[in-house]
Amino acid sequence: MPTRPPVHRPAGAQTRQQVRESYDRWRGSARSRGYDARWTRVRNAYLAAQPLCQVCEASGRVTVATEVHHRVEIRDAPERRLDASNLVSTCHACHMAEHGRRKGNR
Repeated sequence: MPTRPPVHRPAGAQTRQQVRESYDRWRGSARSRGYDARWTRVRNAYLAAQPLCQVCEASGRVTVATEVHHRVEIRDAPERRLDASNLVSTCHACHMAEHGRRKGNR
């Protein structure tokens, strides 16, 4: 029965689990990034008012919104994090696509 050859890891190299844990510590908690109880209330109210993905609607598709996206990121304008004019209801696919576009523009 074939076995996988051993993987060479230099001394001191981190495992995948250690890399994930290190990233989570660096990233900070959701609360420290601005996602607290007030955000949860605003998010739920916005999704109740705008239950369909606004990005899909603009393309003529009907999709249930599951996430709320900040037009201007919290780190760029923390004072607008709870401002309804800064929010867009999105489905998961559109939200990930938007963040993919933003990463490409940095």
